[in-house]
Amino acid sequence: MPKKKNPEKIIDSAKAMRMLDRIAYQILEENYDAKEIIILGIANKGLFLAKLINKRLKKFGNIPTQLSWIKLNKTSPHDHDIELGDPNINFKNKTIIIIDDVGNTGRTIYYAMLPLAKDLPKKIQAAVLVDRMHKLFPIKADFVGLHLATTFKEMVIVEFDENDKVEGAYLH
Repeated sequence: MPKKKNPEKIIDSAKAMRMLDRIAYQILEENYDAKEIIILGIANKGLFLAKLINKRLKKFGNIPTQLSWIKLNKTSPHDHDIELGDPNINFKNKTIIIIDDVGNTGRTIYYAMLPLAKDLPKKIQAAVLVDRMHKLFPIKADFVGLHLATTFKEMVIVEFDENDKVEGAYLH
């Protein structure tokens, strides 16, 4: 897909950090009764965001968290294995937050949920920094930094600095 010569910065670093703070507070408010929250970042950029959100959850709240990752092929998830960072995590009756950088069709989060469903979690929620709102699957992010209406030809790319902090999000 062609990129714009001059991508538009839609989120700067400071705004991204405020959005991640807000997402963390919302997760804590929505899950105040959870005994533990399992944070699963979708590799790679979702995992970077998961680490940042997990740090905030520990800072703002007192609910224990467990951080791990889930890896899948985003373009053809049904043709490849879905890997869990820790295949021994027990998801039964747990609250799980799946985190990705950009939500679009809902397909990635849908496939990320599949290996979790066999354990009957208490709750599965999703968080994204940017939601493009082009749903093809009945999946809605519960926690969103920015809702953004885009065309199908446009792309949103979240970039990170060398310390895995959000540098910005760009509309291409």
